[in-house]
Amino acid sequence: MFENLKLKGSMYGSVATIVAVTTLAVAVVLGIAGVSVTYSLIFIVPFFLLQWYLGPKLVERGYNVKEASKENYPELHDIVEEVTEKSNMEKPKVMIADVDLPNAFAYGNYLSGDRVAVTKGLLKVLEQEEVEAVLGHELGHIKHNDSTFMMLLSILPALFLMIGRTFFWSSMFQDDEGTLPFIAVAVASMIVYFILQLCIMHFSRMREYYADRHSADYVAEGNRKLAEGLAKINEEMSSLKKRKKSSRGLRRSRSQRNQARGLGGVGNLGLSLKPLLISDPDVDAEPTGSKRDSEIVRKYANREMSFSDKLAELFSSHPNIKKRLKALGF
Repeated sequence: MFENLKLKGSMYGSVATIVAVTTLAVAVVLGIAGVSVTYSLIFIVPFFLLQWYLGPKLVERGYNVKEASKENYPELHDIVEEVTEKSNMEKPKVMIADVDLPNAFAYGNYLSGDRVAVTKGLLKVLEQEEVEAVLGHELGHIKHNDSTFMMLLSILPALFLMIGRTFFWSSMFQDDEGTLPFIAVAVASMIVYFILQLCIMHFSRMREYYADRHSADYVAEGNRKLAEGLAKINEEMSSLKKRKKSSRGLRRSRSQRNQARGLGGVGNLGLSLKPLLISDPDVDAEPTGSKRDSEIVRKYANREMSFSDKLAELFSSHPNIKKRLKALGF
């Protein structure tokens, strides 16, 4: 109970910081050049709405996602039906992604409907009970409307990125006396963009904990199953990265390039799918070799976080696996 309150408090604190920084920065910029703010909003908001509308189709096309029929994947449907019934939510469409990376993600909007997908790589690596826990996590993202929250919050740093770029390029067409104010606003806007990005990444990490908690609450022995699933996913990621390094220099197919991007973002102004994945595919994992499930979990849970690990986490949409395992009781 206390942990849930602490988690919610941290999320609300992140949102409050984002709103406060944005309000202050907008007030300052409006005092200098309100037209630029209006112009940026006119450009950015429709861009995000279009991406929100097209997002599900782009995800499915980019990562070869198809609907998982109940005939071919009865276990997946049974798991989703059981968890959604327990958590009092509507069953989303169950999808399968033809990707070797072991991962899962939730996506969709009000027009397409909610969808939860697992990769074929995940089904090869995890046992059924671990897949159950992973799906419990992804269904938590759907229940908590995380994709909508992340889209709305992502508009704010994009606004200041656009303002910074606009003022920077405009400064090139000013005389010597007029250049400095434009450059000052451009630099200040980029600093605000950076701060907001850090705040949003923190918010995203809190949502990951929240989704982990959903799996623990609505899946039998969810803590253990999810911990083992996360550890195995990290282990397989390490193995895949080793193989990728050994084959570097060879020409890769389009599907391999998509996988190498780690199901990640689509540019500075774009939304990223990474916050809704079960695990961040761009974070280096430590190789664990062939070990039992409990040994793999123990290895990650007992590993000390280095300075580089802590620094990388600041810019990551996902908490370090050691922290996630600790939150799950390991």
